[in-house]
Amino acid sequence: MGSHIKSILGSLAFSYLFYTKSFGLNTVLLSIVVLVFLFICRKRRPIPWLYSIPYLFTAIMVFMNPTDFKICLHFMAFFVLIGKYIAPSNSLYLSWFIGVVNMIIASLVKLNNRIHQPKSTRKGLSKKRKDYIKGSIISFLLLILFALLYQKANPIFEGLIQQIDFNFISIPWLVFTLLGYILFLHILNPYSPQELLDLDLQQANELKHPEEPFTIPVLEKLKSEQTLGSIVLSSLNLLLILFLVTDIIYLWQADPISNSGYSKSVHQGVYALMFSIVCAILIILFLFRGHLNFYKGNKRLKKLTYLWIGLNVVLVSFTWYKNFQYIDALGFTYKRIGVFVYLLLTLSGLITVYIKVARLRGFIYLVRTNIAVVFGLLLLSASIPWDRAITWYNLKHIAHPDIPYLLDLGDTNSPQLYHYVQTPPRENTFHKDTIKEIEKRYSQFRSDQKARTWQEYTAFHIQNLREK
Repeated sequence: MGSHIKSILGSLAFSYLFYTKSFGLNTVLLSIVVLVFLFICRKRRPIPWLYSIPYLFTAIMVFMNPTDFKICLHFMAFFVLIGKYIAPSNSLYLSWFIGVVNMIIASLVKLNNRIHQPKSTRKGLSKKRKDYIKGSIISFLLLILFALLYQKANPIFEGLIQQIDFNFISIPWLVFTLLGYILFLHILNPYSPQELLDLDLQQANELKHPEEPFTIPVLEKLKSEQTLGSIVLSSLNLLLILFLVTDIIYLWQADPISNSGYSKSVHQGVYALMFSIVCAILIILFLFRGHLNFYKGNKRLKKLTYLWIGLNVVLVSFTWYKNFQYIDALGFTYKRIGVFVYLLLTLSGLITVYIKVARLRGFIYLVRTNIAVVFGLLLLSASIPWDRAITWYNLKHIAHPDIPYLLDLGDTNSPQLYHYVQTPPRENTFHKDTIKEIEKRYSQFRSDQKARTWQEYTAFHIQNLREK
């Protein structure tokens, strides 16, 4: 019963902080409550403090500036934390999956296990406690029944009953609080899919060297694969070298301000780059999928693989430079920031593929490492207020910023746009409709901030309330 009482307390805190409220200070407070509950009710489970930090960090970032991206990332960090709490030694991707599954079906699985458990081994309530519960339920139902009967026989008693107002009971609030109860119950009594956890632990990052020497047929097959792979990678390397030479010529001649095809070149180049990198990784994984990793005659193939990876790193650098030139001329947008993110992830993929070939790592190593890189990059990006950063850069460094695009961003850049168009002599360079739209947007933003309750306070909200 202890976990049920704690779950009820947690659900009340959850309801008080979030019912009919938006995200803000309540996110940080509930995160602290969850961590306290995990610490108090750990039951021989170590607290994954390393993953508590991202969970609390994302909550603080939501408090700083609640955007859909940061809220989703906070939920992701929560699921990872729960997964690591259940199984600290498992992979990051599996921890996230276990966290999601646990929040959805933990009660159903435990109930099913309890139903199918032999009666002799079941641990239930004592007979005395069961009698108290049954007696309370029966008494409550009988009280309602006889109160309805008595009110028909006595007008004074009927008036007394009718004065009882049950409008304070809110069905939506009860449902929301029940959701909080289930949430905390799953946190305090998690479900561990042991077979899945054991399967993940059995997957080693390192490849195992074959115990017996290769037979002649196996050696012939490996020699054939090495020859075929060398021909394929040699051809691809030559083609990529030719492409890089032409790209250097294009970069030397192109004018990002006057060349209308520059934008198209950057984005199509990124798509082509991503596709070529994926193809290269698949080819490398196919060639080095098994015994060829331990074949002594694979040195030429490895050198060609390293050359291919190095050339793709150069290609990433060229695309990075083109995107930088593009931003320098036209300013930041989310799509252009996305190009940098794709390039960073591509670079991570190339580096891990090199490590896989050079240090005899398995495919599971690539999955585990790159998912950890993605998670870390998402946490890093959550620390940046992108709407305001994009607005600041474009207004400060671009001669003719794209105001309609900036108006399509989140409303947190409203003060920046308002002060920008109000600064002399800049107010005379904008159309009157644009200035009115910015002023209306700013006024609405201020009103929305003032209407927030204390649970919804954000750092940005508190900062702007000080402004007159």
